[in-house]
Amino acid sequence: MRWICFLLMSLLLSGGLFAQDQKTIKETKKEASQRKKEEKKAKIESQYKLTDSLLKGKKFVLEAQFLKYSSGDRVNVVSTLNFISIDSLSAVIQVGSMQRVGYNGVGGVTVQGRISNWKLEKDDKHKNFYLTLSIQGNIDIYEVNMSIDYAGYTYAILNGINTGKLTFEGNLVSKEETVIFKGQTL
Repeated sequence: MRWICFLLMSLLLSGGLFAQDQKTIKETKKEASQRKKEEKKAKIESQYKLTDSLLKGKKFVLEAQFLKYSSGDRVNVVSTLNFISIDSLSAVIQVGSMQRVGYNGVGGVTVQGRISNWKLEKDDKHKNFYLTLSIQGNIDIYEVNMSIDYAGYTYAILNGINTGKLTFEGNLVSKEETVIFKGQTL
């Protein structure tokens, strides 16, 4: 009889301890999840501030990984040859290819021009930026509309008065960190 009472008491105590261990494990998982969420939020905020300072400084390059033509074709491109470079009041737009030689010597076209109508908007809630500007180039006037996420990933729609529409898709990089090759301008 004592053994049965002892066995029942042991089972009850160990069951209570097991439930306590389960509760501790759940709390630990919840704390770890909360910590990961806070770390992710801090990383996003840090990247958002970095992108904001790049845009406000007006010295950056959009290195395109993809180009989308007005026909709807989306092609993978070399980012060192396909870019939009912004340096205070001047800009360079270049489209190039490794497979052929073009007007600029790198398989495409290079346009250099003066920036006007600069308008930067921030969306603090969604951590996005919207930038519109005009570039008065040597062959055309271009309207550029950029949609930029917190980490600097950008969609830039380039509308030329005479040349049509082209979309650049890639990353914003500071002028100091970029590795681009500028061809000859017309």
